[in-house]
Amino acid sequence: MAIETLELMIETVLVKKYKESLEQKEQLQKTDSSDMEPVMTETERPKVKNKEQEESQPEPKQPEMTRMASKYPKFYKIYNELEQQNNAIYKKEKQRSAKKKELSEIKGWFKGRKKKELKEEINDLTSQIRNMKDYLPKIVQKVGYRNVQEFLKDFKTAKSEYSQYQKAIAQWEQETGKEPEPQPHGVRAKLAANRKKIEQEQKNTQRIRSQSKDRGGR
Repeated sequence: MAIETLELMIETVLVKKYKESLEQKEQLQKTDSSDMEPVMTETERPKVKNKEQEESQPEPKQPEMTRMASKYPKFYKIYNELEQQNNAIYKKEKQRSAKKKELSEIKGWFKGRKKKELKEEINDLTSQIRNMKDYLPKIVQKVGYRNVQEFLKDFKTAKSEYSQYQKAIAQWEQETGKEPEPQPHGVRAKLAANRKKIEQEQKNTQRIRSQSKDRGGR
């Protein structure tokens, strides 16, 4: 009986300890779950820009002007000359129309001299108009075009590309705060720019070498 009583006491103590252990474990789990912060995925994390990263980003490159865009200022002068010539032709045609109308309104045999004068003026205006129209292709031939239609086609393209370049360069200036550097166009201009760049690099190299020698001498 003493042994049984002892075993019962031991079993009671063990059961009590086991229950206390379970209660402590449940309490720890509740505490851990309440203290745990929600885990955010990579996509849910806010993107914080680092100031050093922003400073290390490369500066935007200056927009380059296309070949057609570079021709626009020159094309614009030719286009204005065409417009002036067309306006002059229009005025002559208007004068001729007025003379023709005046001639059609003259009645009677005694107006023969006036009719003759008007016909001569009309013929003279017609000759002037023809010569002025023949001069139009010669205006665009100055820049290597055979006719006005070919020139106007390229003029439209050059105008569009020049406008796009102006918008791009304005945005670049706003982003960088710098003045755009002139861009050479044409073979001679590019060769001259490259030669100038090489000469400048050579001068910089010579200056660095000279400074190094001076420091070594000291």
